[in-house]
Amino acid sequence: MAFKKKKTSFVIALLFLLTAFVGMQTSSAALEATLVAMASGPYLGEECSSILLNASGSYGAEGDSLTYRWNIDGSWVENGYYPYMEWTWYDDFSGEIILEVSDGTNTATDNTFVTISNVPPQIFSIEGLTEVDVDTELFLLVNFFDGLSDSRSPTASLDTFTAVFSWDDGTSTELSLGVGEFSASASHTYAEKGIYQIIITVVDDNGGEAVAEWAVTVGDISPVEAGPNGTINEGSMFLSHGFLADIDSVTYTAIVDYYDDTGAFSLQLNSGNTFNLNHTYLDDGVYTVLVTVYNDGMEYGSDTAMVTVNNVPPSVESLSVSPMNPYLPGALFQFTALFSDPGILDTHTVKIEWGDGTSTQNTAEAGITKVSGSHSYAKAGEYKIVVTVTDDDGGTANASMSVVVKSPTTSTDAIRGIIIGLKIPKGLKNNLLSILENIPHLLKHHKIHAAVHQLQAFIHFVEAHSGKNLPRTQAKELIQTTRMIIDTLRTT
Repeated sequence: MAFKKKKTSFVIALLFLLTAFVGMQTSSAALEATLVAMASGPYLGEECSSILLNASGSYGAEGDSLTYRWNIDGSWVENGYYPYMEWTWYDDFSGEIILEVSDGTNTATDNTFVTISNVPPQIFSIEGLTEVDVDTELFLLVNFFDGLSDSRSPTASLDTFTAVFSWDDGTSTELSLGVGEFSASASHTYAEKGIYQIIITVVDDNGGEAVAEWAVTVGDISPVEAGPNGTINEGSMFLSHGFLADIDSVTYTAIVDYYDDTGAFSLQLNSGNTFNLNHTYLDDGVYTVLVTVYNDGMEYGSDTAMVTVNNVPPSVESLSVSPMNPYLPGALFQFTALFSDPGILDTHTVKIEWGDGTSTQNTAEAGITKVSGSHSYAKAGEYKIVVTVTDDDGGTANASMSVVVKSPTTSTDAIRGIIIGLKIPKGLKNNLLSILENIPHLLKHHKIHAAVHQLQAFIHFVEAHSGKNLPRTQAKELIQTTRMIIDTLRTT
């Protein structure tokens, strides 16, 4: 009995020791598991402005001192025992950073996301003249900054820049600037007097933009400037622009007269009291453009511009005859010439040289661009018709075409040539040729009606055999050629 009690006591003691050992192991693992890194975030900010990175939520076992470091852009930054760290990005950024926390034995990490926005540049000042003479170089200097423009401690970005000077005359100057270059200078020479609104744009390499304006008066400005003189071709539009010396007041009204007998028109004034001139001149000449401006019903001022309009010669668009040639000697045909001229107020002389030593001349009034005439030739041959169109300012254009006149004995040669080339039964071919055999004799004796009747009989014969012994395509060709000859004979 005593032995059993001792044995039981020994087992109980052994279990107690095992329980204590397991508890110590569990406690150690628990302590290790309590090391936690917390990077907070995500963080949002702007380039050149500091961000406070906060690791204060990290913790370890009670009583442990923790050290902190951050991995930013691939490099570790030690922060000792401080859970807070200020950090500044000098360019826009988007990506992850890593926090590592250590208790001296173990480490824990946490990731968070950072987004740093681009900050656009700021233009601080522009230096330059506000008045220059025509053909005198104007110099401008623009000063700007990009980053945190704190007057006590400015922080510059790592951006590069493009500066553009738009000179308000259709030209511009572009400059490339590196990191830390915060001024840009450019020069320009104006060829015409006027008030110019210069636009200066500074753009960083991320698209951030700053814009400023600079007004310069070029030359001696009158109250009203009608703009420069111009030269155009008749039928074209004169395009120009002008302005008032007073660019601010909104009490002005204006009219313009282009002095081509079209009268005066109301002229719209744009923002800044500029105006656009546009007018189509229909005839050559030298014209005065008069712009008159009123203020509260009283004349404020006026100015003129001169427009030189050049003559443009006409163009021959097409020549045609009806009916189509060839013709028989003595056959009358109609000839038509179409032409154009941007100077729609011009009158024209149209000369037709028929190629047989004769000619006709017509006068076309303004707006008339078609001339017709009839003619016939006494002999067979090929004739070149030449048309010359001359406007009332001496501008000329010419064109030509040829017509063919065949003798009666050869007028049916085209049909005979087609028949001879046909691959058809010999008997049919002979019948076709025999119908035509007497036509030259009839034509020689001016028996036109009888010749036409015989040709019509030939067409009926061809139509009767079309698609049988005579292929349809070749039958159609014979019929078309014959009808052309008939049309020609009927005009004789």
